[in-house]
Amino acid sequence: MAARRSFPLLRALSYKVYLFLAVVVLMVALVVHSNTIITRLNAETRARCDVLATFFAVVTMQAADDPYIRPIFRDAVQSINFPIVLTDLNGVPRAWKEIGIHSDAIPDSVLDRVARTGRPTHEVARIQEIVRRLDRINKPVNILRVGQPGVLGFVHYGEPKLVHELRWLPYIELILILILLLFGYAGLRSLLIGEQRLLWAALAKETAHQLGTPLSSLMGWTAVLRETAASGDLRKERVDEVVSEMDRDLTRLHKVSSRFGQVGSMPTLKEGDLTDVVSGAVDYFRNRLPHIGHEVEIIERYEAIPRVAFHRELIEWVVENLLRNAIDAIDKPKGTIEVSLVWKREERLVELCVRDNGRGMSPEERRRALEPGYTTKRRGWGLGLALARRVVREYHGGRIQIVDTVPGRGTAVAVTLPVPPPQPS
Repeated sequence: MAARRSFPLLRALSYKVYLFLAVVVLMVALVVHSNTIITRLNAETRARCDVLATFFAVVTMQAADDPYIRPIFRDAVQSINFPIVLTDLNGVPRAWKEIGIHSDAIPDSVLDRVARTGRPTHEVARIQEIVRRLDRINKPVNILRVGQPGVLGFVHYGEPKLVHELRWLPYIELILILILLLFGYAGLRSLLIGEQRLLWAALAKETAHQLGTPLSSLMGWTAVLRETAASGDLRKERVDEVVSEMDRDLTRLHKVSSRFGQVGSMPTLKEGDLTDVVSGAVDYFRNRLPHIGHEVEIIERYEAIPRVAFHRELIEWVVENLLRNAIDAIDKPKGTIEVSLVWKREERLVELCVRDNGRGMSPEERRRALEPGYTTKRRGWGLGLALARRVVREYHGGRIQIVDTVPGRGTAVAVTLPVPPPQPS
């Protein structure tokens, strides 16, 4: 009564929603984290520029004209890892770093001449253009002497290279994630198409499986009629018996065809006697139990139960699936199947239990028995219990579970249905 093949992608649509939400959360986290790092780096850069401005103010730009002090300026600037330019009041650059022009590219004599004449050379003009671009990124820091008015010069700075790279990081990661999602979506879609084909094939097999019992029975009754006619035994009682059984099989064929039409829609539930439905299904299978290889006995134990809201044909389908699985699980010369109905008054539940003494299930089989497509039968497709679970849970608000199973000793499957609250008088 086990349910080894599975359809793991039947829940793929919900997985795609979760995957999309996970990507959105990941992107938001990346952007927030990157912006936090950029803000901290910019704050550190500004603080370092303030320290440099204070240092240069102490030395003063005029003192920096001294050839012995200029190397100190340059050494201080060379320790910086972001674009920076120091200019005097006239906008003539005195030191720079990380702007694409070597710090020794322009001799001090040229800078002094530019400061006197006000006519910048080509290289100086390039640096001044860079200064204007830096000022659009960050406001320049004034070089001030402590305790004295007036500005001595300016510190112009840009963003560290790391900050620039970090600004592009979320977009690069987004592109990579989108590429991975596209490949994943294409692969998932391909798998889903294949899974749907397998599912349709499985439904066709399950339909054939459902139709198999009444069709085989009809063929048997047809053979009985031929033998009866050949023997000349055409007593009315005998003919009526055969016709009655054939009529039951035809009714069952009609039920099977209508059941599959009910699976995709919400059926209407009506209060009724569940005992009548269960005993009817048991009677149908009792007359069609196998007698070759092993003998199967069905024992019925029904308590007095209240009326339950259910869809008759679908609940019949559930009971028949449980009985069929129990019969298939019998691996002993003498098999026993016990069908019981119990009224759990405190929980207001009616429990249907089908117990067999068949081969039982391993822990792995028990865990996966109700999964769509999982089966241990050589010719099964593993949809019987899965469809029964859907009928019980989604259509009737009940529960189906394997309450007991021991390898070699048998399995018990229980279906619980809620009992409607009593109507006020």
